[in-house]
Amino acid sequence: MRIKKFFYKLLLGNEKDNLPVRHSVYSTLFHNLHRIWNNHKQNDVGFEKILRLFLVGVQLIFPGLHIRQYFSKKGMNVRNVANEFYVLFKTLLPLVFLITGAYQSKIAIGISCYLLFETICYVSSLIFVSDMFVKPRSYRRNILMLFFNYTEIALDFAVIYGGLHLLSDNATNVADYIYFSVITSTTIGFGDVHPASSAGKIVVCFHAMLIVSFIVLFLNFFSSKVEVMHNDDTM
Repeated sequence: MRIKKFFYKLLLGNEKDNLPVRHSVYSTLFHNLHRIWNNHKQNDVGFEKILRLFLVGVQLIFPGLHIRQYFSKKGMNVRNVANEFYVLFKTLLPLVFLITGAYQSKIAIGISCYLLFETICYVSSLIFVSDMFVKPRSYRRNILMLFFNYTEIALDFAVIYGGLHLLSDNATNVADYIYFSVITSTTIGFGDVHPASSAGKIVVCFHAMLIVSFIVLFLNFFSSKVEVMHNDDTM
């Protein structure tokens, strides 16, 4: 019993702070789609509106939304912690694929691409659909989740590079795949390992553009939020 209380206090804080969730995750999603469609919040038109509708609606095909819905019944803090563990799981899964050699399986490559697409859509939604999100409990928590997302992207691409044999012949093991993906994710690019085919070059170009967008758009967005919080605290 003491161990249970210890872990509850460690992960969830005070039991009284675990507030009930007022609205279903599903109902919130469809409500947001309705708001975007009718321009209740933003007067967006054209491609911007289509993108916003897509980023909200596409959540239905990913596990993250349904995990949040399931754990919403147990309270706000429980839902948030469950979502954090799911993000951690997504980060570690491609690493497991790489360590165990499963990255050569088409199933592992497909799962990595699927989870990568979920992360890309999630990050994009925090930028383009930010008005649909309630104010987070802590922007520092979101920056921590950003670190996990960033790491996951690098590891997912490592699975893709290794599983599809997209790199030059001097990339012969898992360490090389992770190394190349991390170097690409930091936009350094030493050149000792490089794509070996046209398909590899296309994947690397997409990887590089994704990371640049991730850094420029996402970090700038949250750094402004943290600055606002700091100014509010010092007033």
